[in-house]
Amino acid sequence: MEHVLHLTLQRQELLVLQLVRPGQVRALSGAHWLTINGEDICLRAGEQAQLPVGKLLLEGDGRLDLQGLSAPTPQGGALQLGFISVRNEQREVSCN
Repeated sequence: MEHVLHLTLQRQELLVLQLVRPGQVRALSGAHWLTINGEDICLRAGEQAQLPVGKLLLEGDGRLDLQGLSAPTPQGGALQLGFISVRNEQREVSCN
């Protein structure tokens, strides 16, 4: 079973996820800055990146899809995303 998390980020929002399995992120609109295990990635609409297991920080303005790579479906069919924390922070995102 394929699981996709649809995200909409507003300017100056920061989303922190602990990925418990590898995944893929695709920018559907806007521009986004990601950091995964200390590696910075900038994505614009239509771009995507592979994500390893680890701590993921997402910032930007627009929509993203986060998809977990194939893994056995846990009992009950729940998608295990790990710890999720959302906070607002005053930061400017630059994806030049």
